[in-house]
Amino acid sequence: MVDLEPGGHQRIPLSVVPAGGAAPGEHLVRILAATPAGPAGEFEDVLTVTVPGGPVPAGLWVEAPEPVMTLAPGARGPVRARIGSTGVCSALTGAALAVSPYGTWPLTAPAALPLHVPTEGAAEVEFALRPPLHTPPGEYGMAVKAVCQGRIAYGPAIALRISPRMTHSKDE
Repeated sequence: MVDLEPGGHQRIPLSVVPAGGAAPGEHLVRILAATPAGPAGEFEDVLTVTVPGGPVPAGLWVEAPEPVMTLAPGARGPVRARIGSTGVCSALTGAALAVSPYGTWPLTAPAALPLHVPTEGAAEVEFALRPPLHTPPGEYGMAVKAVCQGRIAYGPAIALRISPRMTHSKDE
């Protein structure tokens, strides 16, 4: 534990050596710094240690199993994505973001979801597509972006088709 005065700093030498028999690929060493109670909170930094022999380049990937979503204004539906890593021998934490052009942001909510990608697997995220009642019919687009410990990946474009709003007469 290191206590710092306001404006102070501390230099701490650090050596990291992979354990004998460590799997090839990228391993993460997390450093967490916390402030006493107050608005600053916790800060995390991550050092990547590469054990030779893993896939190059190691990183994140994003898949979108449904490339087209069609909804009427006022309806709701899921936009799903699978996010995983290749060659990263540690779990990853970060966020999945719904990325779309300005003016289309109200179509999905929330725009960011917490993300935990397990070491040997993938995570599934689901954004709620919810076009407001006043959304004009048309085709809009979005993608899912994953950000974890300095790694960034974009999924394929997903078409968001907004059909004309259904109305019913009083006699129905």
